[in-house]
Amino acid sequence: MFFLFDIGIASTLTNLISEAYAVGNKELAATYFATAFWIVLGISALLGLVGWILWPFIPWISIFHVQDPALANETSLAMAAAFMVFLLALPTSLATKVLGGYQELHVSNLFVAAGSVLSLIVVLAVVYSHGTLPLLVAGFAGSSVAANAACLLWICLFHKPWMKPWPRQVNPGYIRRIFSTGTQFFVIQMAALIIFSSGNLVISHYLNPAQVTPYAITWRLMGYMMAVQTMIIPALWPAYSEAYAKGHLAWIRSTYNRVRWITAAVLAFGCSTMLYAGRDVIRLWAGPAAIPSTLLVQLMCVWVVICVFTTNQSCLMGATFRVGKQAIAASLAAVSNLALSILWVKTMGAAGVVLATIVSYLIFVVAVTTWEVRRILRGDFLVAREDRHQVRG
Repeated sequence: MFFLFDIGIASTLTNLISEAYAVGNKELAATYFATAFWIVLGISALLGLVGWILWPFIPWISIFHVQDPALANETSLAMAAAFMVFLLALPTSLATKVLGGYQELHVSNLFVAAGSVLSLIVVLAVVYSHGTLPLLVAGFAGSSVAANAACLLWICLFHKPWMKPWPRQVNPGYIRRIFSTGTQFFVIQMAALIIFSSGNLVISHYLNPAQVTPYAITWRLMGYMMAVQTMIIPALWPAYSEAYAKGHLAWIRSTYNRVRWITAAVLAFGCSTMLYAGRDVIRLWAGPAAIPSTLLVQLMCVWVVICVFTTNQSCLMGATFRVGKQAIAASLAAVSNLALSILWVKTMGAAGVVLATIVSYLIFVVAVTTWEVRRILRGDFLVAREDRHQVRG
């Protein structure tokens, strides 16, 4: 759950680096990066201090509904390992955002792939050596952080040496802008954390941990439908941002429509396959204990369609700094989603959690994001921005 958000500052950095890249200003890019880096590093240290103080009072065993006494101590230690890795992930994750802003994500992907390979090796080593759960969590999550740290060092020492985040490069004048947009991204990410990751926790707490398996396995299989989108979005975001900075609205329109049709075609094929053979595939893949109900599969198909199209919209809105209304809508959706999940999981099981997500998104998010994207593609905000520049001139 922790790794779903980056305090919003990292997402803001992608847009800022893209703007600097659009005008060819290396010094501006370095200033943005140094300012963001030290802000994130300070926040990470503060979160670490707060976590250290509050940790003894957090009932992890009760939260995760742990029934095995042998796992009681390991549960808290495993969460501590994940939290420490998360604190290290915050500053190191900026490496990907820098390369994204320069539209060099193909390089970042090499480090991500190396981290994935390392993660697999570590997991296999821990499993075959009968290691502890905290060691498994630390090794699995820490591998990607190690890859990001290596990427960050490579950028600052070899690839773009002018990007070294020396403290003297921090510009206090940019802190307000970074925090202003970053706060909105942070609210969206917190809402996404609740919407996308609370399901496992709700099911585990109000039913039992065994009921998480069909839900989690089905969602993981559904996630493969978003593979094309997952590969496109990280590169598409900075491309949108640069095009918006240059006023290339026609390119944004054509690209957005093309991506929408591609994802629609993938969804049509994927959902048809899941509705017809999804339960059989899961039986062969993960065994009888992971087979979901037919209703769960059907609702998952509805949810993944909504999720994919709103993600396309969120990408365009984020790249053009139009996230204020989205932050409000996402917050309302998160609150209603959590409340409805708790209410419906008791009567409908795991399917109630998915239905709660669908209802909350349809009520609070879909209409807002659709209207905002329509205005972006129409050029409303681009015209307003040009008028402001003329007034300042």
